[in-house]
Amino acid sequence: MCREAGWNQQPADWSRLIAHEPGGCFIAEIQEQIVGTVTTTRYGTDLAWIGMMLVDERFRRRGIATELMEASLSYLREAGVNCIKLDATPAGQPVYERLGFQPEGLFHRWSRDSEASPNWSLSRPSQQLQKSHWQLDQAAFATDRIEWLNRLAEGSHVVTCKRSFGMARPGFLANYVGPVVAENEDEAQLIIDDLLGPISGHTFWDIPPGNLAASTLACSRGFQPVRNLTRMRIGSMPVPPTMPLQFAISDPGTG
Repeated sequence: MCREAGWNQQPADWSRLIAHEPGGCFIAEIQEQIVGTVTTTRYGTDLAWIGMMLVDERFRRRGIATELMEASLSYLREAGVNCIKLDATPAGQPVYERLGFQPEGLFHRWSRDSEASPNWSLSRPSQQLQKSHWQLDQAAFATDRIEWLNRLAEGSHVVTCKRSFGMARPGFLANYVGPVVAENEDEAQLIIDDLLGPISGHTFWDIPPGNLAASTLACSRGFQPVRNLTRMRIGSMPVPPTMPLQFAISDPGTG
């Protein structure tokens, strides 16, 4: 299903999500065949993300997506999560609106094309995230996602600059840049250039709503917007995120 839908995720991405939230990932089956998936990623009780919402094309318009979403929402509400978010495609947005999700902002996937296949030729090891990086991320994301970022870092190339940091990892269709959290545009630029330097081929970069500086930087590095996404939510967070610090999200499925 993932390949038929043209998604970029690889088996390692699915394994990471399931390991992080084994009780909150759901499948739909018909005659022992998987026809739908959805995942949840909790960041304490302040926030959770719903992602990987996918239904086999042959079984759409049968209410499967709604059932999977309702299972996810029930799981997160029982866990006491205050705010639930997701990043919706245009096709999925009406389904989520019927379930009570409200639009929060439009944003774009940016892409830099290349005839070469996605390729990694890293000449030096990843850098390690420290307490100062976690502190900046918590200010940017408005909640603690250290556990998730630690998992993500294991399969990513990590670059740091003072308190700022960024990651990039391989994907099935393209390399993926994100997350990138930076105190200012100069540090974001250094991190992005360091991440892009050793990789070649098609590359994706998802820039969240509310960061014009990141969009300008993407344009200057040869990226173009290729896909619209709408951030949606149910409930609210105690403290809002600081979007100008977020130069790239970790993934539409996890925020």
